[in-house]
Amino acid sequence: MNMHSEPMRIPVPATRQPSPRFAWRRVYHGIFGGDALGFAGAALLALLIAVAVIGPLLVTQDPLLTTPKTLLAPSAEHWLGTDHFGRDVFSRTVTSLRIDFIVAGVGVAGAVLIGSFIGLVCGYLGGWLDELAMRFVDIVQSFPLLLIAMVLILVMGPGLESIIVVTVLINIPTYARVIRGEALSRKTLEYIDAARCSGASEASIIFRHLMPNTLSPIIVHGSLNLAAAVGNVAALSFLGVGIRPPTPDLGVMVAEGTNYLIQGAWWMSIGPGLVLAATIFSLNLVGDCLEGRLDPRRTEG
Repeated sequence: MNMHSEPMRIPVPATRQPSPRFAWRRVYHGIFGGDALGFAGAALLALLIAVAVIGPLLVTQDPLLTTPKTLLAPSAEHWLGTDHFGRDVFSRTVTSLRIDFIVAGVGVAGAVLIGSFIGLVCGYLGGWLDELAMRFVDIVQSFPLLLIAMVLILVMGPGLESIIVVTVLINIPTYARVIRGEALSRKTLEYIDAARCSGASEASIIFRHLMPNTLSPIIVHGSLNLAAAVGNVAALSFLGVGIRPPTPDLGVMVAEGTNYLIQGAWWMSIGPGLVLAATIFSLNLVGDCLEGRLDPRRTEG
């Protein structure tokens, strides 16, 4: 018998790598729950965000540079033509998308932070503070938000900073009311009573126990609110009280282009208008999908 014989090797079956098709299917059903519209909206939104992020690499011409090449139709040199000042419409559209995403995103994020804090504190503590805050919220929400935004901008003056501040202010009441409702429904639950009996402070209960359980409605309302914020920024600029020229903005470009539709220069407003519509549409699709996945009331129904 050979004492130095090699040990018998047991073949190990090779692990099969999941195919790309299976990976996409798992994402489609696991994250989006088979919602085709939500998946399409997320894909479109990802494309728009990618364009906004890498915008400086896509822009080949200065969006503020005026040239004698006015009202040129779309061509290989100017993909979306030029406007009445000879500026490249494609470069201005990409830059506008980046600016509108930043303005709306920062505004909604600020509203989420402030409004959620107010809602949590008022909903948990109650009393005169809750009554005073909710009556103020009722008064604000009784007026059209676009009208309030126009008045605030006229007071503060137009500009990017004013638009961001106004976006924060007009959206705070929405989050305050929604999160207050969540706090009211949860503050009597057993885990809150247990935390209170263990000697946890009011601040600890609010921020360590209540706040993590309000993330789902915040995410849902945030995604839907972002679509409304993008539309409001464009609407204010379209009306002439938002972002002022020559800073590129989708609403300003649509407003300027409508004056030249009769001359056949459809590209001045059609391109920016389609990008604006695609942005709002994709955000709404994603928001509806998130609401269906994260809202237990819709899930049970």
